[in-house]
Amino acid sequence: MSDFLTLYEHVRTHKPREILEFGTGVSSVVLAHALLENATEGEPLGRVTSMEEDLYWHDKAADNLSAEHKNIIDLVHSPKVDGFYKLFRGVRYTHIPERPYDFVFSDGPERHSPVNNDKLFDLDLILIVLRSKRPIYAIVDNHYLTFYILQKVFGIKNARYSVSHRLMFVGPVNADQARHLRKENFVPDLRLCSPTELKLRMALDEEEPPARG
Repeated sequence: MSDFLTLYEHVRTHKPREILEFGTGVSSVVLAHALLENATEGEPLGRVTSMEEDLYWHDKAADNLSAEHKNIIDLVHSPKVDGFYKLFRGVRYTHIPERPYDFVFSDGPERHSPVNNDKLFDLDLILIVLRSKRPIYAIVDNHYLTFYILQKVFGIKNARYSVSHRLMFVGPVNADQARHLRKENFVPDLRLCSPTELKLRMALDEEEPPARG
């Protein structure tokens, strides 16, 4: 219930026009309801593009949407495939409509690889940000591997984990905030009384490479 309240409050406060949702569910209706309330206060009526990999669940959700919500929620069935960002392997939807999204809620797809069943992370948010020049906010539901990689790609200031919510709050970010791998990708964390640990470092174009001893 707290997740739904967090989503509702974000939409009411930030007033996004184009919402992208990964994983259709009750959250779809919560997002649509918040958009409707924004519209009653004079805001342009927004839209929820809701991605779903499971055709049965997609069809069931479509059958249960009210007429009011059908005008706001665009249910899109799309199978998942493996994909990559730099050295990170994840899953992604095969096709997401190209729209000027300004808010993303990530709770899907199911994160096991369709190739070999490895448990991966959701790649879609990174791909959406990479093709966007406008700022995007996102809320990412409870999945720690995805949290970890988002912090590596966008940095801890732009990808903030909330212990109390068990959610990650991302943004505002656009393609310029996506970090990449330098030639020297790993920096040693030197320790006197224990083995040295290598830590992955990703950087923005304008950041200076670490000094080498």
